[in-house]
Amino acid sequence: MLKVKKFSEKQSQKFWYGVLACLTTLLCILVSPVVASNVDTQGLTTSVVASDFSRDLENLSPRRREALTTPLSLVGKGAGGLGDPSPQQAAKNLYMNGRFTQAVKLLQQAYQTKSDPVEKAVILSNLALNFHQLGRIDEATRAIEDAIAILQKIPNSPQHLPVWAQVWDVKGNLELAKGKADVALSSWETAASLYQQLKDSNRATLAQINQAQALQSLGLYRREISLLQNLTTDLQKQPDTLAKAASFRNLGEALALAGDVQEAEKHLQTSLEIAQKLQSPEAIAKAYLSLGNLAYIPGSSTKQKNTALDHYAKAAVSSTTATSKIPAQLNRLRLLIELEQWPAAKALYPEIQSQIAELPLGRSAIYAQVNLAQRLLEMRQKFPEPNPETIGKILAVALQQAQQLQDVRSESFVLGNLGHLYELSQQWSIAQDLTRQALNLSQSIQAPDIAYRWHWQMGRILCQGKPSCEQPGDITEAIAAYQQAFNTLQNIRGDLIATNKNVQFSFRETVEPVYRRLVDLLLQSSTPSQVNLIQARNVIEALQVVKLQNYLQQACEDTKLALDKVIDSQDQTSAVIYAIILDDRLEVILKRPNKELSHYATSPQEKIEEVLSRLYENLQEVGSYPEVQQDGQQVYKWLIQPIEKELKESKIKNLIFVLDGQFKKIPMASLYDGQQYLVEKYSVSLALGLQVREPKPLNRETMKVLAASLTKPPDNQEFSGFSPLANVSVEVEEIKKTGLAVNWIADEKFTTKNFNQKLNSSNFEIVHLATHGLFGAGRENTFVVTADGKLKIDDFDQLFTTQSENRTHKIELLLLSACQTATGNDQEVMGIAGTIVQAGASSAIASLWDLDDEASVPFIKEFYQHLGKPNISRAEALRLAQQSLLKNPRYDHPRYWAPYVLVGSWL
Repeated sequence: MLKVKKFSEKQSQKFWYGVLACLTTLLCILVSPVVASNVDTQGLTTSVVASDFSRDLENLSPRRREALTTPLSLVGKGAGGLGDPSPQQAAKNLYMNGRFTQAVKLLQQAYQTKSDPVEKAVILSNLALNFHQLGRIDEATRAIEDAIAILQKIPNSPQHLPVWAQVWDVKGNLELAKGKADVALSSWETAASLYQQLKDSNRATLAQINQAQALQSLGLYRREISLLQNLTTDLQKQPDTLAKAASFRNLGEALALAGDVQEAEKHLQTSLEIAQKLQSPEAIAKAYLSLGNLAYIPGSSTKQKNTALDHYAKAAVSSTTATSKIPAQLNRLRLLIELEQWPAAKALYPEIQSQIAELPLGRSAIYAQVNLAQRLLEMRQKFPEPNPETIGKILAVALQQAQQLQDVRSESFVLGNLGHLYELSQQWSIAQDLTRQALNLSQSIQAPDIAYRWHWQMGRILCQGKPSCEQPGDITEAIAAYQQAFNTLQNIRGDLIATNKNVQFSFRETVEPVYRRLVDLLLQSSTPSQVNLIQARNVIEALQVVKLQNYLQQACEDTKLALDKVIDSQDQTSAVIYAIILDDRLEVILKRPNKELSHYATSPQEKIEEVLSRLYENLQEVGSYPEVQQDGQQVYKWLIQPIEKELKESKIKNLIFVLDGQFKKIPMASLYDGQQYLVEKYSVSLALGLQVREPKPLNRETMKVLAASLTKPPDNQEFSGFSPLANVSVEVEEIKKTGLAVNWIADEKFTTKNFNQKLNSSNFEIVHLATHGLFGAGRENTFVVTADGKLKIDDFDQLFTTQSENRTHKIELLLLSACQTATGNDQEVMGIAGTIVQAGASSAIASLWDLDDEASVPFIKEFYQHLGKPNISRAEALRLAQQSLLKNPRYDHPRYWAPYVLVGSWL
């Protein structure tokens, strides 16, 4: 959860007196009266709530912005559009300037005066575009369905193709907005076909790129990539035009969304080169803006940020209009503030302010003002400028313009930000009233992507900056507000996953705090109710699932069983431990078979992250026994010691951990009680959340193993960091000696193609990959090494899905014996869970750091000797193999036996 950076008392007073002075008069006119209220709230820095609001439009990829702001048939009759171009051209201009309410009025008037059915259909499709922008989705849907109904009554004619193409294109956008990606895909396929018949290659390309977005939302990654690759081939054959430059730019952004950063950059550079060749300043500016967005993603390095800064500066210099210049300037300002380049930021913001004044009245101008106000608030936290009155005036004018335009979404957007201003000034009643107005408006237009933020803001206001609410009613209302924010996020998480990478989640800033604060409030009491414990556990599970979906950039739906049901009925020797890291304490929830949930909390004197980071480093250093045992004992006291009695009473033999944050990078088997490691007392496994694929014990008599090994990585620079694995062949030979049926692909034969063919040749319960691999912070950096390159995590989806269609059951266990996390980041550990999802496996065994090549041989030998025997679960087989190393003087340090973790089903 983000830390709150407070203003000094003197600085805060000076700032807020200035803000309130400039807002008072305007708000008396623009905001309804407020009622004083003595409620509490949790304070928050502007960077938490405000940082992503204006990304709603300004930071959408140019491809999506074009798709949402370019009406396709607001043209004259000669082009297949409306009969009288004057009012329709005016409507088009209003639309392009973001004045959607006025455009609707003009179009509705035009509709009443027309009798030609084709003209009526065109007007309806353009009404749908405007209704969509206003958030009036039901009206937009009715308009487009009416347009289709009209066209279906008219005899087919080539002259009507442009109208049909637009209608299906608009319908695709609407269906995707409603979460119906499959219907959207079908609509865009039809639109693309029609544009191709019309030989309109630019719009055909856009329609196909939109298909890629729908495929992304459906989790059909391979189809998406295939479609985009085919588009690349087609585009390369076309002559250089501005349309081709735009298509390559759109394609690059789609590839970035799909996670293929290298290909994305290549296509964006191609777009830039074509634009430079054609000497088009606006096309050059758009290409640089897209390259900047590609370079600047959450968590990017300082070098990447400086690259993005350079691209944004070039985009701003190339732009010839304020409309295209301002997005680059605002992104540039955000980065200058983030990099603390104060002189440059100080010089830039007045320039942006003057440029915004040149924008025509419309939504873009409103959003730009709010974006600027947010950037200035971020700057104000660390630097004495700008003048506070400047920030207040910017937001007040934006609100006035939104109300003048009757743009409900923009008005909600501005009111919510004003509410946040008053929250920061601790003017609670006004903040609450403004936030409620913003919330009501967002709900009236079905805009959950901003509604959840106002629920969140209301929850903070109700607790007034304090860790706990002072009155019982306050915490009840705050929990209700946070619950609404949580519910809304659960409903829109698929949309968040499918968004541009530059926006994608900024997860730790704009999503994760909602989940954590709700858990915090639910567990405020020292003896929380069972209802609150269950809800807190559900929220943490949801957080883990959304994190994995965010990592994979796709939904992860599967038939699963609740952990509670499994341990209550199938395995009554297991217990589940949930560790939850909050700002001021560690919360632990215990689930035992057929028992109510237990709960305990500790407030560690030493920071949790510091202990875990130190332990992680020492676990890998041979000889660091005292250091490992000291910190391992500390973590044991946090997680296990308070429940030792309960575990013994329930005769627990296996511990299933649902871990949070930095706990994920620590192998729980290495915890120390002062005399023994945890692995000497319990078998251990990890679960992503409260559900697992139906556990199924392995049967040694029927178990088949597909093993693939690679001694030397491919001889090229990309794999120079991977050393030869001299013992992988010995490792697989040891598996064969245990009597199991092993099908083996070795060395140069271990190619992706051969692996795929072998995988589909039989029903394998176990897939054992003895090769180098990496679990990176992003899925593009998560792979295993094959003789012909990389087998990426996304390829697992393709290979194993094909395989699962040809068999009666899925892979039970995927064992990755030489793979490792890159730096021990908890985000990188998501790659282990991701491989399970992509491979459709019930569980996986992988390592949290690089394995010792020699030690892996006796470990694997011992593991496979026990695996699948009666009354020995895969978790117990892992424990026995780890113990065998622990008892060997050569390998008794945790560096050798601890990194192996079992994720998923443990039986």
